[in-house]
Amino acid sequence: MPINRHVFIQESKLPNLMGRIDYITSPKRQEFLYATHDTAERSFWKELAKENRRMFKESGTSGKCIEARELIIALPEPLVDLVPEKLLEETVKRFQDKYDVNCLAALHHNKRKTNYHIHLIFSERRMLEEIVEKVATRNMFYDETGKHVRTKKEILDGNGEIRKGCKIIKKGEVYERDVFTPKDKHFKSEAFLKEVKVYLMEHINELLPEGYPKLTVFDDGEIYLPMKKIGKNNPKEAEIKAANALREDWNRMADEALVAGVEEALIKQVKQEEITEKVKESIREHGRDPGRFNLILRAAISRLYQIIVAVRDKAKEIAAKVVTTPKEPSPEKQARRRELLENMTKPVTPEKPVKSETAKKYDSLHLTRTELLAIQEDIKKTEKSKEKLEKKLQKTTGLFKGAERNKLAEQIAQKTIEISEKRAEYRSIVKKSGYETVADFMKAYKTAKAASEAYDKAFKAWDAKYGEEAKKRSEQAKTRSSQTKQEKPMGVMERRLAEARIRADAHNEEVRRQKQLTGKKKTYDMSL
Repeated sequence: MPINRHVFIQESKLPNLMGRIDYITSPKRQEFLYATHDTAERSFWKELAKENRRMFKESGTSGKCIEARELIIALPEPLVDLVPEKLLEETVKRFQDKYDVNCLAALHHNKRKTNYHIHLIFSERRMLEEIVEKVATRNMFYDETGKHVRTKKEILDGNGEIRKGCKIIKKGEVYERDVFTPKDKHFKSEAFLKEVKVYLMEHINELLPEGYPKLTVFDDGEIYLPMKKIGKNNPKEAEIKAANALREDWNRMADEALVAGVEEALIKQVKQEEITEKVKESIREHGRDPGRFNLILRAAISRLYQIIVAVRDKAKEIAAKVVTTPKEPSPEKQARRRELLENMTKPVTPEKPVKSETAKKYDSLHLTRTELLAIQEDIKKTEKSKEKLEKKLQKTTGLFKGAERNKLAEQIAQKTIEISEKRAEYRSIVKKSGYETVADFMKAYKTAKAASEAYDKAFKAWDAKYGEEAKKRSEQAKTRSSQTKQEKPMGVMERRLAEARIRADAHNEEVRRQKQLTGKKKTYDMSL
């Protein structure tokens, strides 16, 4: 089974459009710059930045003015074999054909040449078919903030000079030019990023060589949390790394939950309730606070662990129960039933069941599953050892036991690291079997197990009815049946008739014997 690879496309806002353009297109500032492509003149981008700043100022909105937007598109490494200019031009053309906006793009490698990617800058505004120019019908005065004032006196200093930053637009001059349409709100929506991921993913998959794993879109409904990308010179690098470490802890705990037998739907429910909903609520009330996000993640991980422990305990209870199977009918009853059915109808022997390819995979997948369970047992043992150390640490009190407490704390920390490393082994094991995540493996395992069990059941039923053993049992049953008929005991009437015949025969025999004695001649004793 091919490994799933997720498409990576990141969107960002650009408050300094011209600075960003210079950065991504400069050979001096980029170590590996392979190609650039622009659908407009450079003057277009300057005019766009200028108009966005003007519109932002007029709106009175606080914050930063967004002059354009940028997509960073990660490319699979096989695409380095394509002509860079053609690859970049075709990708930009695909985007422009769909969204009808001007674009500027550059194709890069990072310093270690491990990330082949495109920077695609696009305008949220479109050019008007006709430029609208507003001409001053009289002199117009603007103060330092760019606000229009009524009289010249309002922009003069104490000496009667025009203050620095103020300006006058004379009658007949153009004071405002509308070159662009309003911003397209679709580019601000979450739907746009999801849409463009699917759209460009399909384009990238078309370019991949045959047999190379195709890209897929990361599903927000999955049990896992995606990692946050850390850009170059990002001031929040430490915060993102800390959050990513917790995200990885959640993902490993989700792997353990799957191995323990927790249903995927329940893991998704915990993720939705404990992470997604609580993060949204936190953002509404407190804004984007990394500290609060980390607290939410830790609580979610703890909640999922509680479920894992509960499932483990439940599994023990189920295993401890004695499973009783229904009593099979006696061989005589089975033979009579088969004989009755054979006398009523003569069924056609169906073909022998054939094991599907999915069912054939079960044995190898079962071995991998056994490895996962073995790791889980190791984790449980390590957790118990850690709990004992924690209890011992709680009891170790006193002024002169500092060294002992420190030693116990070090042992606890080491056990925590061991547990984390063991959880990381889940994913490395399933990758050997060709699966990117434990979730992917478990889906395949359950499917193969169900297929294997269905085959075993079908074969057992077929063999019991039509196999060689069934034929032998049928012949033996027929032999026993005939013997039973021959040795069948007589009924009451039959027994009475037989006894009467026996008595009659005995009486007749006695009569015959008496007749024989009566027919002899009499003799006399002459000795007197």
